[in-house]
Order: sequence, then structure tokens, then C-alpha cells
Amino acid sequence: MIARYIVSALLLLMAGAVVAEEDTDTGIEVGQRPPDYLGRAHGGEKLYVTDSEGQILIATFWATWCAPCLKELPVLNAIQKKAGSNRVRVVAINLKEPRKQFRKALRAFKDYEITFVHDERGAIARRFDVEGVPNMFIIDVDGRIAFHHVGYSDSALKKIVGEINSLLVKNQLQ
Repeated sequence: MIARYIVSALLLLMAGAVVAEEDTDTGIEVGQRPPDYLGRAHGGEKLYVTDSEGQILIATFWATWCAPCLKELPVLNAIQKKAGSNRVRVVAINLKEPRKQFRKALRAFKDYEITFVHDERGAIARRFDVEGVPNMFIIDVDGRIAFHHVGYSDSALKKIVGEINSLLVKNQLQ
């Protein structure tokens, strides 16, 4: 039931949004465990993939100059809100931007429920083999990469929502 709500709400909210296409040309592969350390949340809390076991974790790398990234963040925030923080956790990792720019972006996203991390030097991105943005990893409740998306197209929104919904349903059955 919640899966239908997520699909319906996101398709209505984000009709025409630009979303990710799957990429298979990276060093980290679907089915593998990603690097554990995700950085520090804006409040200083250290974040780890293992802290989110039992939840679906969406880790996305983004930048303020990246128009598709700025279209992706509201979609991910809507997913976070609809699914609830006990089921889904979204971590948005800002890549290689000055702290001043990151803080300005945080003010713009002040009402978002997703967790923002600043990766000014790109150390976290290097661990994930991320070279560009947008770049999204959907990690299952067991801490393994279930899906990976790099780049964007309007047609992929339904696919991404379906992937997340499939993980939500699978988690309910366990």
C-alpha cells in the first residue's frame, strides 16, 4: 500500500523531473558492500552505511551547479517523507564545493528531511569511485548496493521508484 503511495505521489509531484539512468561502468558493483563511511552530517554526526542496516539507504552525490542534481533532491526528499525515516534514509553528499556554497545550499534545503554531507575534497566520492554528478547508490537493508544510477533522463523516474518500492516490499516480507 505504501509502495503505491510513493509511486503515485512522486509521479504527480515530479512529472517531467529529470532522473537517473543506470550505469554499469564503475568500480563498485551492484551486489557488493559499499565503503562504510559516508562523511559527517551537517550537525557533525559521523554517518556510516552500517548504521542504516535494516533501512534502505539512498546515497547520492550532487553539486549546486548540477541542474539534474537539483531536480533529483526534491524527488529524494519526497521519497524520504513518504516512506518514513525508519524505512528509508537519504544521504545527499555534496561533492567538491567550497563550504560557503554548501552552507548556502543548506539554507535553501532547510525544510528537507534528507541528511546532507559535505565532501569538499572528494575523499568519500573516491571511495565510491564517483567521478561526476549526479550519482546515486540505492543500498538494500542488508547493506549491499541494490541499484546504481549515474546521469539522468525523464523516463527513469518510474524505474527508480519501482526499484525502491521493490526493496520496501521485500523488506516487509522478511
